[in-house]
Amino acid sequence: MAIAVLFLYGPVAVIWNRRRRIDFLDDGFVSYIKSIRTFLIVALIVFPPYLLAAHFWQLTVNGYEGFSAADFPDLWRTAMFQVLIIALPEEFYFRGYFQSTINLVTQRRWNIFGTRLGWGWLITALIFALAHSVVYYRWWHFAIFFPALVFGYLRERTGAITAPVLFHAASNLLMDWFARSYIV
Repeated sequence: MAIAVLFLYGPVAVIWNRRRRIDFLDDGFVSYIKSIRTFLIVALIVFPPYLLAAHFWQLTVNGYEGFSAADFPDLWRTAMFQVLIIALPEEFYFRGYFQSTINLVTQRRWNIFGTRLGWGWLITALIFALAHSVVYYRWWHFAIFFPALVFGYLRERTGAITAPVLFHAASNLLMDWFARSYIV
């Protein structure tokens, strides 16, 4: 919980002290709806092929016999926890503050699916993945780099952190459910 507070209030203090504008929040209903729509489209594009590949990984590499959909009895509370305590603070800090700050001093050189991306996108994704191993090391943390690229893309695509927050929380919820669906 302390890290969540630090990820929210630390950047706010620095931004206000430097008299910068917090420019990574949706600025009205229309942009909020655009962020939600973008999140839904990207989720529909990314999640199905990922889950299919992960399913075959579970069967072939991990040797599980099959998929058995796990219950999610506390979905609402878990979703609120993921959004408010995990995704919002992390996206506020990494995509809102950190990526935006790097973007101030680097160019967005690449155009990927109609969105200008640069070193801020890549560096933030790498630092985000490494930061997860500082808190709690797991061998697979290198894989966090790939959803972090999606989070950063969504931030640049929409100009706000709403879509990355939603995608981040949805990814965590989906992976929790998916992993529990293979436990024998």
